[in-house]
Amino acid sequence: MRPFRHFSLDEANRTLEQAAPLLARLKDLHASAMSLKERLDILWQRLDAGDRVLDEIATRQQGLDTQAREITELLGRLQEIGCVVRDPQTGLIDFPAQAGGTEFYLCWRLGEDAVHYWHGVQEGFAGRKPLSTMPGRLIH
Repeated sequence: MRPFRHFSLDEANRTLEQAAPLLARLKDLHASAMSLKERLDILWQRLDAGDRVLDEIATRQQGLDTQAREITELLGRLQEIGCVVRDPQTGLIDFPAQAGGTEFYLCWRLGEDAVHYWHGVQEGFAGRKPLSTMPGRLIH
């Protein structure tokens, strides 16, 4: 894993070329894994009721385990390039940034063409604001 780093706006936007496909795959895998998990929960209930579903449980559990490994790998790769994954379900990531002694996050969500938002370190997605509202000249 790389040491913690801060991104400029240009660096964050350039990193999107690498991060966006990983995040898109992560989002798809997350949705698929959640669906598989729901199905497995139903199968376990049927097993408790006496149904013969062990083969299907084993097959689906193997699929879920494979997806979990890939999700872990993708999260690691995103972290390695410096992204902070906030929500795999919506494809939300942050890029740590610092300027003028102030730490903040550059915020991007899958589907956006570039980084257009920021928020303070304690604010999260609900506090996300357009870059144009950033006080002073923190973004160069």
